[in-house]
Amino acid sequence: MVELETEWHPSTKLNVIAGELDFTVVDPIPDGVTRDEIEEHCYALRTLYGEYVDEIVAGTTLSQREAQTWVLTRLVHEGADRLSYEAVGLYIWAIGRSTDGDPLSRTIVTDYADRAAEKVHRAEETVKRTGPPPYPDDCYEEPALVWVEGSVADRLRRRAGPEETYGDLLERLLEETLASIPMADLVASYREAAGSEYVAVETVYRNWDEHLRIVAHAPENVTVDAIAKADAVTVDGTPIPFRVEERAEPRREQSHLSVYDATEGIDPEIGSDRLGDALAAVEGTLPEVVDRVRDAGGHALAVATEPAGAGAHLHPIFPDTGTADVPSARSAGTDGEADLPENGGLARLERIDLDDRTLAVGRISPTTADEYRTLAAETTLLWAAPDFESGPVELPNDPVERRERFPATVLRTA
Repeated sequence: MVELETEWHPSTKLNVIAGELDFTVVDPIPDGVTRDEIEEHCYALRTLYGEYVDEIVAGTTLSQREAQTWVLTRLVHEGADRLSYEAVGLYIWAIGRSTDGDPLSRTIVTDYADRAAEKVHRAEETVKRTGPPPYPDDCYEEPALVWVEGSVADRLRRRAGPEETYGDLLERLLEETLASIPMADLVASYREAAGSEYVAVETVYRNWDEHLRIVAHAPENVTVDAIAKADAVTVDGTPIPFRVEERAEPRREQSHLSVYDATEGIDPEIGSDRLGDALAAVEGTLPEVVDRVRDAGGHALAVATEPAGAGAHLHPIFPDTGTADVPSARSAGTDGEADLPENGGLARLERIDLDDRTLAVGRISPTTADEYRTLAAETTLLWAAPDFESGPVELPNDPVERRERFPATVLRTA
């Protein structure tokens, strides 16, 4: 029985309906919704995407259904949800067949998606090789097309060094617009000018890594010129905007990531390395997150059906026998309980980069395989190793399919 909220976007309604399709029965349409209602939702979406689909069909080699699948699984209109493959099947069925027969299955839609992706890939490969070598694939890990006015391209060409790629040139030009100071120099400036004994970065705020809030012990009311003139602080070669809160007393807080602490013996060089590691761990793709769990000794990764706050509730799952050589989040003296790695190997993880959105991580709850049995009905396995008790769960190669592993309730938080 499908229950739809009136205020939901048509894309959300279509995803919910599609999630209840049952192709094992004569009529796969779920109870609680009519074919006319499905058609109404689909035509509402056509007003958002139909013109763009028509442009693709007219100007490329993609067929109508390939273009529909490409657009609806990759592009999201403001306020809408990206459609699942099953929802795309409903859309193609309603728009093209006036809801006669049955909706297109996921298998059929996947075939259209694969064919569209292959055509787009061939077109991109053609564009990449229209100029002389070295080709983009030889210069960049993830080359991307960027369109600019021809006159701008000429100016960039004149500014590039003999061995400098356009990517290197643009990065250099961007960095030249910032007055930045290395983190180690920032600490040294405060120690010299104000006698600071404590410098830390506040990590309690969402997206703290995008604009650093630095807390500095400054017992004297002084102006640190080098810092006053800086627009960004450099960590591991990357300039990041920042601001400083000066405190007369070096009050340490749990949410602080210490860069320098004279009392605790944290050297600025070590503290800067810790900050760099933390920044690198804040966001990752789903394969990278799985690798971190696996490296920590985990055998599976699950996500709760219900969000935790405004993000996903992750459950890294570890063998009942425990994991050696990792920091324990539990008391080793508890009878029958295995030691679990702190945060399940996902320390500092706050965001997961999916193909069309960035999903916040609201909570991380490491658990044992034995404990997970009581949680299985309330979670979805994202990945499981071959020796996991319920069998392996491989990560799909397709980013769209990886995203669809997450429950719709969780995806709607992004």
